[in-house]
Amino acid sequence: MPTVSHPPATTADPLRRLGARPALGLALVAVVVGHLWVIDAWSLPSEAPVVARTAPRSVTTLPAPDAGGPAFLAAAALPTPTPSAAPVAPPQRQRKPVAVPVVRPAAAIANEEPAQTQAVMLELASAPADPDAEPRLLALAAVGNAATRGGAPAAASSALTAPPSVRLLYRMKKGPLAGTGQIDWQRDGGTYRMRLEARVPVFGQIFLETSEGRLDAGGLAPLRHTERRLKRSERALSFVRDQGPPRILFSAREGQEPLTPGAQDRLSWITQLATRMASPPAGEWRAGSTIEMDVASTGGDVQRWVFTVQGQDSTGLWQLRREPDGPHDTRAEVWIDTRQQHWPVRIRLSEPSGDPLELTLDGLQPT
Repeated sequence: MPTVSHPPATTADPLRRLGARPALGLALVAVVVGHLWVIDAWSLPSEAPVVARTAPRSVTTLPAPDAGGPAFLAAAALPTPTPSAAPVAPPQRQRKPVAVPVVRPAAAIANEEPAQTQAVMLELASAPADPDAEPRLLALAAVGNAATRGGAPAAASSALTAPPSVRLLYRMKKGPLAGTGQIDWQRDGGTYRMRLEARVPVFGQIFLETSEGRLDAGGLAPLRHTERRLKRSERALSFVRDQGPPRILFSAREGQEPLTPGAQDRLSWITQLATRMASPPAGEWRAGSTIEMDVASTGGDVQRWVFTVQGQDSTGLWQLRREPDGPHDTRAEVWIDTRQQHWPVRIRLSEPSGDPLELTLDGLQPT
């Protein structure tokens, strides 16, 4: 009887091994799709306890911004002599020479403290009369009045000055996704340009924002803001200031929103907050002080952001918090370092859903 041979039992093993490969491929696809979903939710302004503050690494202190003086005001206060025909003076009897105080330039006196200026004025007023000194005394009196008021008009004393040009390097984290962020702030006379780029390993650039506009007495006055994300085309908004009523226009939707004084976009608010923190309204910040501004997004909404000063911690950082007004608003927490031109050294932005976006200052480079 013929012998029937059977295939070895190990023949089915390769098939079982092949069956494991599709499962592994599906797992890899799930991981990639999950990362793409997280990246798509990554945006600058997304509730979790505040984690322990970490000191920024390799932070370089910037030089203090230039501050102009009121010397030109003093120069403008000096009277312009009017030419006239000199009459023939009758003979005068000789008198003893008197000591006339030395009158310093008005510009120099304008830069002195008010108390010093008043002392000079008293000294000049008590000196013997000198006909030639009368015009100079009038000029000094005008300078003294200006110094008493602070040396400049009230409007100039309340003007805000934006920080100098700089490059800020941040570590960025949103849930399981971690990367780096770079903010380039360029100030050029009366205009500015700001750029934020976010990168993560493997995917590269996933987020890009820009803001450009003017600089005025109120700080930043944006004109255009753009946002581009991975898997999404660029969106923009425009701040119309000079043509008709002030308004904000959006590329993502029709219609418009009123443009209020001090309104910012989702990028420029960072610099505006640094600018406002550098000019305390009453000489210094206190717990409970507030900073308010409207913040517009490319999605088509405008939110009223009210930052409340929480206080200053043991490391010297000022903490500010913005609580959301509605269910879809952004919650923002910011830590300001006065030693770094008042730039935020840490930002935490939380949305109603999803993980918060955190930025921690990792370096600062003047440009």
